[in-house]
Amino acid sequence: MLVHTQSVRVRTFDVDAYDGLSICALAGYLQEAAAEHAAQLGCGMGHLRESGLTWVLASERLGVHEPIRHGDVVDIETWPSGVDRLAFAREFRVRRQGGVVAVATTRWLVLDLTTRRPVMPNMALDPRLFEAADRVLSASAGKFPALERGREQRFPVRYADIDVNEHANNTAYVSWVLEGVPESIWRTCRVTSLELQFLAECRYGGAVISRAAEAGEREFWHAVASAEDGRDLARARTSWMPRDVRPALDRE
Repeated sequence: MLVHTQSVRVRTFDVDAYDGLSICALAGYLQEAAAEHAAQLGCGMGHLRESGLTWVLASERLGVHEPIRHGDVVDIETWPSGVDRLAFAREFRVRRQGGVVAVATTRWLVLDLTTRRPVMPNMALDPRLFEAADRVLSASAGKFPALERGREQRFPVRYADIDVNEHANNTAYVSWVLEGVPESIWRTCRVTSLELQFLAECRYGGAVISRAAEAGEREFWHAVASAEDGRDLARARTSWMPRDVRPALDRE
């Protein structure tokens, strides 16, 4: 399967207060590259919606090796990497001047827009897309605990959070998760890894509660829960590193 490559220049509205590419913006870059490649392969959002189906993200694991800043031009490489039961896997490498600065592995579901339930991939996708390929990260770093306590913030689900599937986009969840860390971490550190598992849809008009608890030194467990009934909508884990420290490359 050919690798799709898409170049992006980091713009002023893609960076955070410290001139680093925000993780939300990076997640958006990956989503756009995946959408472009899926369309080329004949299984894009438009193709699926003609059959009453759509794509939804089930999980995302992201590693950022080097800071990415305003003005950088990055090349996003992406390719499908096989099927795990109901989930369609897709990989990403982000390069700057040839060197890898970030990697990600994602798992996607094909969702029936009427029942809001996933369907078997072979009902909607070309079997050639099921071929296994290289994966840049393992599918999961481990089990995520339920969080009943921890630093807690409440957010309304806004118009801006809703995508074409009429639910909160994955980048909204990323934003809610990252808001859970203490201010001291936000001011001195940057995200070096994020793993996010999506458990349920979130619609406009509700509210979510973002919780975070320490999992280790500059590591946090996260949960995004429905404010109405308390059920978890997503769980995550993040790792952070001081901005002036260069991390070792992830060798997984």
